[in-house]
Amino acid sequence: MPADKGFLRGNACLCCINDVRKQPWHATGDLVAVCVGRVAGSCKTQEWCICTITEGIVAAPILWCRMRNMLMVDAYALNRLILRMYREGREVPLGSFQAWALEQLQSLLAFDSAWWGNAAVEPPALHEVFLHNCDESILRDYPPWLEQDFFRAALVASPGVTVNMSDLTTRARYVRTALYRQLGRRFKVEWSLGTLQMEPSSSLYEFLTLWRHDRRRPFSEAERQIKELVMPHLVEMHRAVRLRHFLRIPNVINREWAVVDARGILHEASPAFLALMSILWPHWPGSALPEPLLPSVCAGQAYLSSELRLDVTSCGHLRYLSTRSDGVLAQLSPREGEVATRYAKGETYSAIASSLSLSPATVRNHIAHCFRKLGVNNKAELAHRLEGKA
Repeated sequence: MPADKGFLRGNACLCCINDVRKQPWHATGDLVAVCVGRVAGSCKTQEWCICTITEGIVAAPILWCRMRNMLMVDAYALNRLILRMYREGREVPLGSFQAWALEQLQSLLAFDSAWWGNAAVEPPALHEVFLHNCDESILRDYPPWLEQDFFRAALVASPGVTVNMSDLTTRARYVRTALYRQLGRRFKVEWSLGTLQMEPSSSLYEFLTLWRHDRRRPFSEAERQIKELVMPHLVEMHRAVRLRHFLRIPNVINREWAVVDARGILHEASPAFLALMSILWPHWPGSALPEPLLPSVCAGQAYLSSELRLDVTSCGHLRYLSTRSDGVLAQLSPREGEVATRYAKGETYSAIASSLSLSPATVRNHIAHCFRKLGVNNKAELAHRLEGKA
């Protein structure tokens, strides 16, 4: 079957096929390269197939190959960089990690300034931002322009994909924008290379955008690929450093824990913590702590209520939250607490039902509710939670 009439329909880049058709010197039996990508008309794909020409038509592919702009020397350098960051980064203090990581990245990808932080998509807002070689006034002056920033819009539309400003617009158009006249020129943002990664524990995203100050030095496609490959590692290493920092604090390891900033914005959280918040506040959106917790947590004080008890450990602008081991029963109703305690000690449904004048079905329902609230899956885990061992 001819490739452009069947096999490559919807896959092959149409401009490549049309270009082949226009060349009079292509004879039957000639080999041609046709790029293959889901976006018709775009030659930026890195996959190609080798096809034969049969009576002027691109025939089915006989060989697939993958072409990369990145040279092997670049791949080896990238591999060394990632290994170095994993091996050495584990000993870098949390407060120094972003500066240290950007210093390592500069050994492979040159840039003049950068910002690295967390933000929300809806409503659009910047949260914690680390600035590298950039005046802090940008944090005050940028927010009014946030929704007009075409570069940010491109990042939000393609999480995980590194965006090169030169792929979005020409320099002539960029310098005529109000964004450049009001901010770009002042902060020397002549070229941008950015990536956005969604955080698994909240609706926030982590972003890192590199800037160059020299208008004659746009970022290349090879540099875009390097940035895209290294970004997930940077995000995961940053998460690991945060967690390691808090897990070194004595007596705070717990199944229900979270790391938030001084405003209550979630940075990390265990599944059990998220489940508990959803049970206590069914309409909780998930990106920030529920409102009742904010006064205590933002002040760095423990939160105590009839349903929940949280310890709060302050570390700079971050807070580590963990449920108190002596507050487990406070998460249950009095009846649930009594049923859970008896069940964890080995009593059967029937025995509990008889002692408390309940039906076995009601006992089963209470135990199911206890499992959900405490984030456990069986009797052994329930016993450990009630004993404060997990």
